[in-house]
Amino acid sequence: MRLFRLLIFLFSFLFFAFITVPVLNLFFVDKHSLIETLKDREVWGALLTTLKGATFSTVLGVLLGVPTAYFLSEFEFRGREFLESILNLPIVIPHVTVGIILLKLLNSKTLLGEFFSELGITFVDTIYGIVVAMCFVSISYVAVSSLLGFRSVDRNLIWSARSLGATPFQVFRYVVFPLTFPYILRGALLSFARAVSEVGALLIIAYYPITAPILMYERFEDYGLKAATPIALLVVLFSLFIFTFLLTLSSLLERKNG
Repeated sequence: MRLFRLLIFLFSFLFFAFITVPVLNLFFVDKHSLIETLKDREVWGALLTTLKGATFSTVLGVLLGVPTAYFLSEFEFRGREFLESILNLPIVIPHVTVGIILLKLLNSKTLLGEFFSELGITFVDTIYGIVVAMCFVSISYVAVSSLLGFRSVDRNLIWSARSLGATPFQVFRYVVFPLTFPYILRGALLSFARAVSEVGALLIIAYYPITAPILMYERFEDYGLKAATPIALLVVLFSLFIFTFLLTLSSLLERKNG
């Protein structure tokens, strides 16, 4: 028993060390380079673009993913398992490939691209392209998490509500959604975090307006590790701040709804 606990402790320690040691190493950065980076308007503009893109992509992901998850959990039909497998498809596709897929579909020479152009929306090197790319690579998290949540609801509660005369919408609004809300929120949080870190797809379809991870990659390519490290540190701190804030908000909302 002691040996088992020791092994569990050892592997847990290695897990956290594997994550934290490389991150903590970022803090050993040249102070002059860090100060110059803090004064750089392009860096703060890239962080703002990242935040905007991730926020809009998460909202879009929730609007598309939650109804889809409810549909797959509520209705039985032939081919449902196949549709469920598609939920995870964006996770397994290499993200540079995602950029190529979206560019091939949404460039101004395609029917879909021309249609949106008529509406004043273009995707190549625009915020719209950033949102679509971020949403594509992150939407699976909110959809899968929501599906798990909907399937965790006790069917007896649903049948009881229906037997008392509740409409399908009332059952969803007052029974299913409150019980599933923590799953949806958790999925949205993971979706947002994934969107913030996206690089591969954006390199292809929307290099500009530049996001923070793309800017870090650009500085590394042009000036080397010394120039990229301060931006990497800011991206890590920015991501930790946003993630911690959203996680705290998620916990508060879960307690309120619980």
